Amino acid sequence: MQERVAERHRHIFSRPEQVARYLASIHLPASLTWSFLNNGKAGTSSARRFLFELEFGAPLTVHWNVRHDINPDSVVHYLQGETGVLRAAVALSTPFATLDAALRLTTVRHPLTRAVSAFEYLCKSNDLAHDWFAADRLRMNALLGFNWESDARSARGFSMFLDYIMWTGESLGNLAINPHWRPQIDNILPDLYRPDIVGRLEDMRAFYRATAVQLDRPLPADFDLPHSNRQEYLARTDWLSPEARRKIGKIYARDLDWLGYGPEEAG
Repeated sequence: MQERVAERHRHIFSRPEQVARYLASIHLPASLTWSFLNNGKAGTSSARRFLFELEFGAPLTVHWNVRHDINPDSVVHYLQGETGVLRAAVALSTPFATLDAALRLTTVRHPLTRAVSAFEYLCKSNDLAHDWFAADRLRMNALLGFNWESDARSARGFSMFLDYIMWTGESLGNLAINPHWRPQIDNILPDLYRPDIVGRLEDMRAFYRATAVQLDRPLPADFDLPHSNRQEYLARTDWLSPEARRKIGKIYARDLDWLGYGPEEAG
């Protein structure tokens, strides 16, 4: 199946493994009434907590420290697979037909604040000496002379990080960019996934409300917004020089066009 999809969509996928990774990012409950596509650094942890409660009628209260994951709320991303609570689309015999019959959901974020958050996350992985993003950190060190002792969380380092994203896309293709900072249009592939509801991190309440209405599962009066894997947000205005903003505009031009975000919405 993955070979057929790769062949049919050669303008997107160059190898069947890319199809498998894409389908592995889409998860559904046993009811198959909805699907959620994970778009990194765009409120996915909070959205998944909400969907768990909407589907099962109870908040997710399990504590699980997944040691190979730096997300402090990693449990929400391990509901599929062996746990059997959700299933990945890659495990379905007819994934695209199943998705066609489901309410297709995803979340997005303004590219500027998402890029800032992604660099913070990358720096956190180095603080922890974690294997997450280690290959990216090593390549940045080798290719750009990025100094992880002095360039982390700096305006210079952020600009180099943007250069690294551009280098990866130009040299290896956009699907080689880590999904935490890959253009969102390349994570979601809207022409293929065709999301019914695109939640915006800037207004998750609207996403929760629209999803509940479409699934005919009214939210309780005392429903509280779930907030998960939240980094202490800093505007990092010192990082956002005119040159950095120009690079962000170039890297994420298709996101800005597709999603209609304006510069004033970035905060």
